[in-house]
Amino acid sequence: MTGHPLRGDAQPALGWAGRAMQMLGAVWSLVLVNLLFLAGAIAGLVVLGVMPAATAAVSVLLRDTDGIDRDGGATRIFLRTYRREFRRANLTGAPLLAAAALLTADALVLPHLSGPAAAALVVLTAAAAVVVVLTGVVAVTLLARYDDRPAAVLRYALGIALTAPLTATGVVLALASCGIIAAVLPVFVPLAGASLPLGIAARLIDRRLRTLDPGHPDH
Repeated sequence: MTGHPLRGDAQPALGWAGRAMQMLGAVWSLVLVNLLFLAGAIAGLVVLGVMPAATAAVSVLLRDTDGIDRDGGATRIFLRTYRREFRRANLTGAPLLAAAALLTADALVLPHLSGPAAAALVVLTAAAAVVVVLTGVVAVTLLARYDDRPAAVLRYALGIALTAPLTATGVVLALASCGIIAAVLPVFVPLAGASLPLGIAARLIDRRLRTLDPGHPDH
């Protein structure tokens, strides 16, 4: 397993101008990563592009804000990770995409049903959808951090999604909040509709990974 080296040098105190520039840099990074994610998803015809694009986006978003350019820039990091992880990310995500397709089909059928059984199916479908989304977000975080085989990544991702309620709740709240923002402000989608929720969720998951894995790349 490989990780990124930590910066050991102390950072100087920043004035208000420095903090403003740092904030602008963080906002620009989110916009750039979002555009790269959209381009990567489209390049893979969406179905084959979403998982590697999300993995590449997370690999950039998990880096320290002040060190984002130290390996050649966010774009270069994204493209390098996208190419390297294209096959592994798609093999990991194939069962998740299949499950998402089945859940979508169920969602289209459910409005035509009625009665207690239909209500129970709605609850089960919603719960399954949450688990699939959580597993996918955990999986791309693991893909960005570790070099394990797809089956191991998927198994570990599902385990975390089912056994880490606080992390799962935080991720769901972050995704739901970004969804509400996107509904109210549609311009949010092309600016940071993918990068912001991915960034928040990946950092929450990565924090959990630090507590579970003594060999975490940042240790």
